[in-house]
Amino acid sequence: MNKIIGIVSGKGGVGKTTLCANIAFSLAYAGKRVIAIDGDISLKNLDIPLGMTDKSVYDFTDVLSGRCEIEKAVVRHDDCPKLHFIAAPQQADPDSYNAQGFARLCRQLRQTYDFVLIDAPAGVGKWVRDIIGCCDECIVVATPDLTSLRDAQRVVQLISDSGDPPSRLVINKVSPAMINRGYLQNVDDMMDSVALPLLGLVPTDDSIVIYSNSGKPVAGSKSVCAHPFENIAMRLCNHGVPLDKYWRKNKNK
Repeated sequence: MNKIIGIVSGKGGVGKTTLCANIAFSLAYAGKRVIAIDGDISLKNLDIPLGMTDKSVYDFTDVLSGRCEIEKAVVRHDDCPKLHFIAAPQQADPDSYNAQGFARLCRQLRQTYDFVLIDAPAGVGKWVRDIIGCCDECIVVATPDLTSLRDAQRVVQLISDSGDPPSRLVINKVSPAMINRGYLQNVDDMMDSVALPLLGLVPTDDSIVIYSNSGKPVAGSKSVCAHPFENIAMRLCNHGVPLDKYWRKNKNK
């Protein structure tokens, strides 16, 4: 079944956009047709880790307002032909991105693509609620710190109030050493605090910043984070990929 998946977070700076880009690459490398939509109006950044800066002439509000057809707003990645992208506007009149029109656009794209990934803005604003409302599934992204996990709890409540699509948690920027020393909650406690099943864990690694800033995918690279991104993509395809037992070996005392 083709899916519309919203990638959301309560707190900014948790790596949501980078995660969206690398899930998109991983799915495309696995042979899936993928389109990534930058849903972060005025703060658009998804083009950077996708390596598609300045590739888009039109954005999704141009489609919604009738200024262009969908085909003109969709841009194909030069090196990954199964991966396509639609940009967000730098600025937009609220009337040009109404929820009903955006939902229709996503449903239309779902007919063509295996996965429609939406990089939503951080927080719990109305536009985030609108994006959640058109999704078949949501990925909630958090980091191990308590402030991020608390904000993720608020997003889970927002999801429940906005159609309640099935949702799973990705914990990003994980430091196993910090967890094992007791400075951070263990993974089971993080899952319990957010009350979502775990989709994946991504370790902290400086190479993510290096790859993302250069517009190159971490997925498929030699980074230690490449495999976690690919595993998340496989789980989205309903493949039973187990978590590394290392992540849950030690409990905080």
